[in-house]
Amino acid sequence: MANGQGIANNSSSGGDDQTHIALGKVILEEIRDFAAVKWPEESCGLLIAAIDTPNRIDRVVFARNVAEDPLTTFEIDPQTLIDAHRTARQKRERVVGCFHSHPNGKALPSPTDRARADEHGFLWLIIATEHNRAGDSGLYRIIHQSTADAAEQSQLRYFRRCQIIDR
Repeated sequence: MANGQGIANNSSSGGDDQTHIALGKVILEEIRDFAAVKWPEESCGLLIAAIDTPNRIDRVVFARNVAEDPLTTFEIDPQTLIDAHRTARQKRERVVGCFHSHPNGKALPSPTDRARADEHGFLWLIIATEHNRAGDSGLYRIIHQSTADAAEQSQLRYFRRCQIIDR
């Protein structure tokens, strides 16, 4: 089911509630512009949705990348993360995902992304950037799945590709 990148192919058709994510063109272009401006560093931020419509991104919070090496990884500024969660609770919203850019021009999750994807169901929007421009983008939902072997008690992590639909 999953390919070599740890990405599951979505073989369902129709409006699968988990793989079809509404994200307006204006918000997506704002994210792409932000990513392009931050090149050659990785940009990052948060995706926010209303509590009752978690598969429709209503707004984005741009964050400062405080990673030790922002050319190769991202870490969302902790204060931005705290403030975003607090504001979301007050507005009956929730943080449903994050976005970041890959300055290598690839919109696929990296092994580092998969290792750091701790929250089941969380969305990851990846924007490929190269030479101050945004290229392809990919939206993924992290899936944690327990293995069938009870003796092993391990958990598989993979990204399920999502389709962006204009809201």
